[in-house]
Amino acid sequence: MRLIHWLRASIVRQNLVALLVISVLAVLAATPALVLTEQSTGSGGAINVSGSMRMQSYKLALAVADPFTSYDQRKEKTLGALDEFGAKLKSPGLLKGVPYEAMAEYHALKDRFETSVRPLAEASIDNLQARRQFTEEIPVFVEDVDRFVQTLENSLNDRLALLQTILTAILLGAIAVSLVMLLMMQQSIFKPLLEIGRAADAVRQGDFSVRTKAPAPNEIGRLSASFNFMVDELGRLYGNLENEVARKTQDLNRRNAGLQFLSRVVQAVTWHNLSERHALDGLLSESAQQLGATAVRIRVGQGDKDYVLALYVLNDNVRTDPFIESLCEQFSLSTDKARTGFLDVIFKETPEDWQRDLAQAMAQTVGRGIERSFRQADDRRLAVLEERSTIARELHDSIAQSLSYSRIQIHRLKVFVEREEPKDIVLETVNELSDGIATAYRQLREVLTTFRLQINSSGLNGAVDETVEEFRNRTGIATTVMNELLGIELSPNEQIHVIHILREALINIEKHARATLVTVRMRRSAEGGFVLTIEDDGIGIAATQQKYKHFGLSIMRERAEALHGMLSVVPGHDKGTCVTLTVPEREA
Repeated sequence: MRLIHWLRASIVRQNLVALLVISVLAVLAATPALVLTEQSTGSGGAINVSGSMRMQSYKLALAVADPFTSYDQRKEKTLGALDEFGAKLKSPGLLKGVPYEAMAEYHALKDRFETSVRPLAEASIDNLQARRQFTEEIPVFVEDVDRFVQTLENSLNDRLALLQTILTAILLGAIAVSLVMLLMMQQSIFKPLLEIGRAADAVRQGDFSVRTKAPAPNEIGRLSASFNFMVDELGRLYGNLENEVARKTQDLNRRNAGLQFLSRVVQAVTWHNLSERHALDGLLSESAQQLGATAVRIRVGQGDKDYVLALYVLNDNVRTDPFIESLCEQFSLSTDKARTGFLDVIFKETPEDWQRDLAQAMAQTVGRGIERSFRQADDRRLAVLEERSTIARELHDSIAQSLSYSRIQIHRLKVFVEREEPKDIVLETVNELSDGIATAYRQLREVLTTFRLQINSSGLNGAVDETVEEFRNRTGIATTVMNELLGIELSPNEQIHVIHILREALINIEKHARATLVTVRMRRSAEGGFVLTIEDDGIGIAATQQKYKHFGLSIMRERAEALHGMLSVVPGHDKGTCVTLTVPEREA
């Protein structure tokens, strides 16, 4: 029973046992087949030798009874025939193939030949009487040889019949074992697999009530049990699938709505000046709906110095501040200690994680927008202060000096008049005074033109093109612009500094360089910043260095320092002057 249970527990074991039985039958078939085949091979050789012995008997009888040969010839033939017959009778091929049951006839045949046939044949050479006896003896001897050959043939036929019987029995046994094995596989493998396949088709069509019958506790049985367990799990999961899909769909819709809401928050904080009070009041009503809140408030500042930037309350008739009477949750707008704010939210119910995450994301987005607004306001104030300082420097270096020179000339003119100097000296002083006033007026117009500069929506590239086009139309000098600057972002104040440096360099070319060709090039530097180059083919820096320095080189260097860059004025490659502004890469 234990052996049967051991076999039923594994299809692999059953097949191994069946293969082992077939192998044993094959070995049992091969062993006697090899033995009988070997014996049959020897018997065939023995039959051939014994058959030739019969022919040799006739040859011996012919040699003894031949009347037409001489004595010597008859003796030679007789002795030769006897020796040849004796050799065949003792040959290994005959002895190896004689079976046990034919050994008695073999020995009788051998004794008859040695004791009767050979002596009579040898005596018949000289004795006629012996020749007659030999002639009478030889037919009986031939009959003995025939009986011996027949015995060998019968023995061979018996062995072949036995071999055939054994092979047939083993073949039938192997066929029987194979059939039993196929029946076992049909019952234990094929039928259960077909049943599992039909059940799988039913499950594929949505029928989770189908089950397979588990056969014996073997591999297929365990597979069937696992399949039934899997169908149970699938049925349970499928039963909750619609609810799960509905829940996931609702969560996905909520997430999409939250992302769209955050997108609108980004647009709002981008296009509004958040440094102004109540700039986001309209956005908070939607945020209350998205967050499931009754009140939402944005505060900017720290401690007692904070102020409400935006406020929304669901019930407008509420007289008191809901943030005083109700508990609210706070979400930080920024990690910047200088400008800290909070998004205060009063939820209708205890908020879930996704509500807190959405509120935190909104707070961070609004915080970044507020920081950007304050930073832009500071940048604008700083730009105004820098421009005022630049105007003061421009007025001091140009108009103030010209007016100071004109004041000196007026004082001289007053002295000359009081002394009643000659008229030509007075007129010379008047002319110098007139030139100084004209120079101051021209410098005033240049300052006014310079500080009317604005950066429009076209950005730095558009401002560069407009400045170069104005210079080209005013002077008629051929000017080429090579703009290789991409991916560099500058603030409006920084763009104004760059344009002022470009305008000042072009004005000095117009006044002093006597150039016919100007090249303006903007490109990115290897370190990540950018380089502005203005090169002309004029008379060079040596001839104009004093005036160039007097009319704005120092202010150009100050603007380059404001950009954290460096300005260089050097001779050009062939001739002329090359002005280079190098601005390094800034941190974000």
